[in-house]
Amino acid sequence: MPRLPDDPEQVRMSFGAHLDELRKRLVRAIIVNLVLFLACFLAVPRYLQEAFLHPYHMAVDRALERKPELGASGLGDKLALMSPIENVMWVMKIALIAALTLGLPYLMWEMWQFVGAGLYPKERRTVTRYMPFSVLLAGLGVLFGYFYLIPLVLEYLFLMVDPGLFVQSYRLDYYFSFFLMLTFAQALVFQLPLILLGLHAVGLVQAATLRKYRKHFILGAFILCAVLTPPDPFSQTAMAVPTILLYELGIFLITLRDRRAKSKATAAQPAEAGQ
Repeated sequence: MPRLPDDPEQVRMSFGAHLDELRKRLVRAIIVNLVLFLACFLAVPRYLQEAFLHPYHMAVDRALERKPELGASGLGDKLALMSPIENVMWVMKIALIAALTLGLPYLMWEMWQFVGAGLYPKERRTVTRYMPFSVLLAGLGVLFGYFYLIPLVLEYLFLMVDPGLFVQSYRLDYYFSFFLMLTFAQALVFQLPLILLGLHAVGLVQAATLRKYRKHFILGAFILCAVLTPPDPFSQTAMAVPTILLYELGIFLITLRDRRAKSKATAAQPAEAGQ
């Protein structure tokens, strides 16, 4: 891996040269992802399709267990296809997501080589320090949505349907859009600690302020979860607790940063006095 220069001035280029460099890196990343897409599309196994349907199946099983009469409304393990090509598009979407996931490290490396060259060493250290943490939080958010939130929300929606009035037949395309929306949303929500750290870095929030409004945040989290979950305390608590823990994690990280900054300032005072 080529070493980035210590001084961004060493790689100063014209605007046109920057665009050309960005174009080359994007083209390489697109080619890599295209190859991965073709490989995934030609070899998408059945279990990968079933993996995307797993949250739906979990929700159906739970809803039928709690309200068996929903079976008479058509609720079942299979989703509906409204056109012959819809299944092909479904496989293509799965292949695209798999390709983007597999190709993400290379894409991030290309972008880092482009952006990192224009940053000073201190700025690079900040990015390399927090980027793995951001990726980890995003992954945890996706897993939380996949194994818990999506099945929970779907179950709640299924249970709201009156089987005497409606037939429940859901399109594969609509489910997939719903799946992507919630998993992406959870990946963003789990960035809350880093968002709080960023706001603290620019002086917009302090740990004391967040502690002061902790009760307000907890109340808001439980109210939101009461709307989004089935009407039982366990489900509401199970969804609200992770959100509150992310808030507390943000406070902890801000406090830790303040303590380190204070320790450095205290250690620097004797040295300055000696001079």
